[in-house]
Amino acid sequence: MASSRGSRCRPLLPVLLGLTLLASGCQGVGVSEAGRERCRRLSAAAGNPVSAALSYLRCLPGTDQSLAMEREAMEKAAAARRQSLDTCRRRQGKITSLIESLRSAEQELAAARNSPFRPSVAPPPPLDAGRESRYRPEDQRLDRERYEEALGVWEQQVAAERGRWRQQRDARVAAAQDRLNREARALRDLQPDLFTGPESIEFNPVAVGRVRTGCSS
Repeated sequence: MASSRGSRCRPLLPVLLGLTLLASGCQGVGVSEAGRERCRRLSAAAGNPVSAALSYLRCLPGTDQSLAMEREAMEKAAAARRQSLDTCRRRQGKITSLIESLRSAEQELAAARNSPFRPSVAPPPPLDAGRESRYRPEDQRLDRERYEEALGVWEQQVAAERGRWRQQRDARVAAAQDRLNREARALRDLQPDLFTGPESIEFNPVAVGRVRTGCSS
């Protein structure tokens, strides 16, 4: 009986030996070490030497191609992440720059609206009543006429200066307002929820915080 069992086992020995030789000695001509290592890991889970050897041999032919495809996919994914991060940071920088520009336009507009008018020359000094009282009436009349004439000239000069100042101020206000409107429109296009309302230029601090911290490194 023992001889019969031995005879049944003997035909398997060449198969096992061959598979073992193939699995251990014939590591796959042209297959990279990384590919062979992958196949060894995969075949180790087969459960028995025969299945492991067969799994290893079946794995070898396509393993390098699989590894190459996986590397390519990982590189594409990494490139996509880098591109997404770069896009986010460019957008973040543009929004930050526009926020600063809008605040600058606000200050410029306020300065233009609140700019005071200052005449370039002072008015003529008023007549000294004590000194005038010592003069003859004719001289007092002449002094008053000269003073009133000088005051009239000064008032005309001041009126002309005030007109030019108003024109310049209105131009400054219009330019600052146009700039403010442009920056606000650009910010709404990039980040609609950046302001507290559709007509407001007050920033929503939560939305500003998301912009400043929204790009992961």
